[in-house]
Amino acid sequence: MLKMRHYSGFSLVELLVTIAVLAIVVSLAAPTLRETILNNRLTTQINEVSGLVSMARSEASKLRSSVVTLCASEDSTSCSGNATWETGWIMFSDQDADRIFDAGDDQIIKVGAALSGGNILRILGFTSNGGNFIQFSGGGQPLPSTTNNGSGTFVLCDERGDREALGVVVNVSGQVRLARDTDADGVVESHILDTSKTPPQPQEVACP
Repeated sequence: MLKMRHYSGFSLVELLVTIAVLAIVVSLAAPTLRETILNNRLTTQINEVSGLVSMARSEASKLRSSVVTLCASEDSTSCSGNATWETGWIMFSDQDADRIFDAGDDQIIKVGAALSGGNILRILGFTSNGGNFIQFSGGGQPLPSTTNNGSGTFVLCDERGDREALGVVVNVSGQVRLARDTDADGVVESHILDTSKTPPQPQEVACP
């Protein structure tokens, strides 16, 4: 006598229901995953910026006789003269402090690649140069200008704008810290004081 064999599996209806549930779960998880990726990218990049500035200060202190120049660069060998640091940057010993890399006299210390993810990196303060370079003296302090005491802020932004922006604040002695949100409104603050308020309050960063 032949015995009937029973096979277990999904029916068409069960399969369709499973696919529908999976699609809902994926649609709910996708935005969270995307936010995580964006946040991780910002965190990695701002840590790199913080390390970059700390290294420039340290190298300037070692050299003593010359300054260290940090500038935006597009070719990894010269300053671009632009404020768009997201294209890349270079750090070099600048014997005559002219912000021009002179082969034979100056030395490249570190090169930074262009930022990934379409993120934007700009600077506020430091000097009146339009935001395309900063320089550290032999004592490790950022060089001042006629309009600024040498302090400044690196501002890192992604497509989400001000509320997700991060910053690195550099004070007049060259010490570095991550920008904070002291008023808990969701936007970090730069080194600039808003003198329209009493007492003056740190001014929030703004993405370009």
